[in-house]
Amino acid sequence: MSETKFACNPLAAWTEINGSVVLVSPEDSVLHELNPTASFIWKHATGELTVAEVARLLTSEFEVAPEVARADAEEFLALLAQKRLLVQQPAPGGEGRR
Repeated sequence: MSETKFACNPLAAWTEINGSVVLVSPEDSVLHELNPTASFIWKHATGELTVAEVARLLTSEFEVAPEVARADAEEFLALLAQKRLLVQQPAPGGEGRR
């Protein structure tokens, strides 16, 4: 999963309030308020960075161990993808990995 890239679902409405992201699920209109770490991950889910790259950014931003940052990023991104708040980007030059 470390080379996977995710992007925010374009149908999810979100805003940032006092440094925290608040978003609404497009399918069920559930409101989610993200903590600072989750907000940081969400704002970097642009489809440009891999999970590993987001984890490296977390490491420097929050002074957390690399293995903890990677595990947290993978878990959170997988959860958001499961809730369809994020979409997995296709691998370059073809279809996404299966």
